[in-house]
Amino acid sequence: MRLEVEYDKSSFVIEIDDQFSHAIHNKIPFTTNLNVWKEEIYFLTPIDIDVSGLCSYLKAKPGGLYYWPDERGFCIFYGISQPYSFVYPLGSYVGVLDDLRRIKDGVEANVKLHKIYEPYSDIVSKIEPLGFKVSTPMRDGERIIETVKNIEGERVAFRIYVESGLHIEGEPIFPRDYNPLTLRFIDKVKKLVDGSKYARLDLSEDEWITITGFISRDPDKIQEAISEMSRVYCEIIRRLLTDQI
Repeated sequence: MRLEVEYDKSSFVIEIDDQFSHAIHNKIPFTTNLNVWKEEIYFLTPIDIDVSGLCSYLKAKPGGLYYWPDERGFCIFYGISQPYSFVYPLGSYVGVLDDLRRIKDGVEANVKLHKIYEPYSDIVSKIEPLGFKVSTPMRDGERIIETVKNIEGERVAFRIYVESGLHIEGEPIFPRDYNPLTLRFIDKVKKLVDGSKYARLDLSEDEWITITGFISRDPDKIQEAISEMSRVYCEIIRRLLTDQI
């Protein structure tokens, strides 16, 4: 089951593990408020989940969706911050995590069942066979495509803007500044990306270093582009983690 959380002309999508669907189905839609705490978004729900047989956690993974029984809250973590108290895994966030940084504390939201936006179904049908989870939330009033997949232990996510062509943007990697370490990082990563057919070193709208690509609105090219950009992204992260950049 996938739920769409709508707020302020935008939305995000979360996937609920099948074992919890029965507890949620009759409780949606509902309204709530989105709360920001450190690098976490949480919101209160009318949903009661029996956690007696579940494993509790005090360490959360970015992109994970968790249940906070103290206030029947749903929690999504997008950085290094950790739960205030015990939480229980419910599912995952379907998309690029940096959108959560744009959410203002206290904004009202409506939680409902998510359905793929029909005009994008041909594109979605090409991405899903690659093993990505796909959603079509709203960003500033326009429908976009968000994808996520775990590749060799790395969370790989892309945002796709559908216009005259398809603009593909990866999860932000590093904040842009002009200190010597960042400039060295940019130079090294650029050399990794320059030989790619689709992947480019670029900036996000929030001025984070990221990988982007562009193809014509031809669904047959999307698999090649996404596959290549995934390999490039994973190679950059691998080198960062092993101090090879």
